[in-house]
Amino acid sequence: MEEFDINIGERIRKLRTERGMTLQDVANFTGFSKALISQIENNVVTPPISTLAKIAKVLNVKMTYFFDEEINYKDYYIVKKKERKFVFREGAKHGYLYEELAHIKNNDIFETFVVTIKPGDSHKKLFSHEGYEFMFILDGKIKLYLNNDIIELEEGDSIAFSSKIPHYAESINKGSSKILSVRMKKLDVQKMRNLQR
Repeated sequence: MEEFDINIGERIRKLRTERGMTLQDVANFTGFSKALISQIENNVVTPPISTLAKIAKVLNVKMTYFFDEEINYKDYYIVKKKERKFVFREGAKHGYLYEELAHIKNNDIFETFVVTIKPGDSHKKLFSHEGYEFMFILDGKIKLYLNNDIIELEEGDSIAFSSKIPHYAESINKGSSKILSVRMKKLDVQKMRNLQR
């Protein structure tokens, strides 16, 4: 089972100093001793929920603040147009070209691509996989086969669907069409719980 390293004491100290409060201030407002607050901040003592709830109230935050994943303000990723990489995905077997867009490292939730779809041929093979898809037509016009349905989409149109539905897309332009594709992976319940911690 995955372990989460959460430093509650450090978060309390950080909040307290940001609020301009002393150890004695927190002690006075909570009714706990200054020594106890100091021990909690230094991780000598792990506070029970009732104690943590009082401290959270004094520091004016929800108690969940102490357990939430901290935001990394440098946690963003840029891919310049000239730096896009072509990657292999299931659709590549059907002639699609996938250019990977910016993605978050260690992200197990979604993938984003610019997909180039070539004009159709007589060998249409529907395929399916886990998760969900969102498509936005950037350029051209496509015919999307979703099981027994045939849908025509042109520049500016969008669609979302379960990837379990057998599907296939072809360009009905004279040339290729381009779409923005966002693929949401199917998450199991445990992963969802872990992400929310």
